[in-house]
Amino acid sequence: MNIGICGTGTIASWTSDIMNQLDDPSIVLYACATAPGFDCTEFAAKYGWKKVCASYEELMSDPAVDLVYIAVPNTFHYDLCKQALNAGKAVLVEKPFAINDTQAAELIALAEEKGLFLCEALWPSFLPVRKAIDEEITAGTIGKLTGGDIVMLDNVLFLDRVKSLELGGGSLLDGGPYTLGFMTDHFGVEVESVSAEVRKFETGVDAEDRITVTYKNGVVVHIRQTMDIPREQHEEYAEIIGAKGKIRVDSVSNPRSCQVLGLEGNVVKDIPIPSQLQFRGMPPVSGYEHEFIAYEKALREGRTECAEATHAQTLAIAKIMTEVRRQAGIRFPFE
Repeated sequence: MNIGICGTGTIASWTSDIMNQLDDPSIVLYACATAPGFDCTEFAAKYGWKKVCASYEELMSDPAVDLVYIAVPNTFHYDLCKQALNAGKAVLVEKPFAINDTQAAELIALAEEKGLFLCEALWPSFLPVRKAIDEEITAGTIGKLTGGDIVMLDNVLFLDRVKSLELGGGSLLDGGPYTLGFMTDHFGVEVESVSAEVRKFETGVDAEDRITVTYKNGVVVHIRQTMDIPREQHEEYAEIIGAKGKIRVDSVSNPRSCQVLGLEGNVVKDIPIPSQLQFRGMPPVSGYEHEFIAYEKALREGRTECAEATHAQTLAIAKIMTEVRRQAGIRFPFE
C-alpha cells in the first residue's frame, strides 16, 4: 500500500514516525504534499517519504498512490476528499471526517458510487482493547446494557485552530470523534434523539458540550467534554453500564487501564492492554499502527470500508455533532 499524504503537520508527524517503527514492507510512505506556498522537503527527509509532490493535485494524479491520507485542517477535508475520490483514489480522512452531516453523506455516497475505499481515521476504534470490550459485552459479562458515561475534560487551547470559528474549531469537532467514537463503537448507531447544553467560547465556538444520547432500545449515554478546562481539573474516563456491572476505561481515546466492575464497584476482571508503538517525541502518543494495518488489509481484500470504522458510524457521529451545533446556534461561516 503506497500512501500519499496531504498535509505535513502534527498528526502527519505522529503517524509517519509510528509507521516507520512498524517497519511493515506492505505499508510504504510513498508521497507527500503540503499547502500551496509551503515546502515539505524537510518533512519527507525526516520521516522517509520517497517522493515530494509540488501540489495535492500532483499527488492525487500519481498512479502509484494507492491511498490518499488527508491530514489537513478541518475546513479542507471535504474538498480534498472529494477531489481524491474523483481522481479514483482510496481515501483516509482525519477526524473529523467532515464539517457537517451533509458533507459526510455526500462523500460517502460518492465513494460508494465509485466503489472506492473511504474511511475516517477513528484510530481508537482500531485498538485491540476496543475489540476486547466488545467481547465482554457480547459474552454478557455486564448483562444487558442500560447506559453509559463518557467524560473528556481537556484543555487544548494551545491549538489555535480550536478557537477559530473560521477554521471549524470548537470542542465538538476536536474531541467529538473520540467521545462519540467510543459511544458508537460499543452502543451502536441506532440513535433515537440527541439533546445538548453548550457553553460557548469567546470566539463563538463551543467550549463545553453536555450531550445526552438516547438510543432506540432505551439506552441513555451521557457525554461531557471540554476544550478549555483548567489543567488541574483534567478528567477523562468512560463507563459502559449494564444490569450486572460495568466496564470502565481510564481514557476515552487510548486506555491504559480497562476493568470490569461488579454492581458494588468491585473489580471483577482486568482487561489487558497490549503494548503499542509510541511516537518518538512529545507528546507520548501511541497506537496509530493498528489503523494502518487495517487499511492495508482492507485495500488488499478489495473492501470499500473498515469494519472497525464503518461509513454508518462516521455518518452517525457527523449527524450528532451537527445536531448539537444546531441546538447551540453555532454555524460556521463557510457552511
